[in-house]
Amino acid sequence: MNINYLNSLSEIENKYNVDLQDNEKVVFNAELTIFGTEKGSSLCHAGVIPKFTLTNKRMIADSGSGIWTSDILHDVVSCNKVEYGKWLFKSVYFLVTLNKEIIFDDGKQKLNGFQLYFNKEDTTKFEEIINNLFN
Repeated sequence: MNINYLNSLSEIENKYNVDLQDNEKVVFNAELTIFGTEKGSSLCHAGVIPKFTLTNKRMIADSGSGIWTSDILHDVVSCNKVEYGKWLFKSVYFLVTLNKEIIFDDGKQKLNGFQLYFNKEDTTKFEEIINNLFN
């Protein structure tokens, strides 16, 4: 993992007002079209537009009912682009795999990662960042 790549990126507007730590800067943010568990269960209520922020230290998703924060160096094992379907039915998302299981919903559910769906333009931007970070 090349965390120095994130440190080299220019800081952008913190448009979702994420609380930043010392020496942390926002390098990418976007609305998600879908935010879910690694198995595809939604982590948002209907009608809520989830928001995603990538800093030089963390991945932060606001599902509207909670804030999901992962430390890139300590929590994230991988982030891979997944494509499935064909033509009009083609979908693309990023699968973020965590190094530990997270239990939520009063112990009723668990996850080991997230699915992040962006619009096409944001997918291209995020893919470039992820390719440089993990390759």
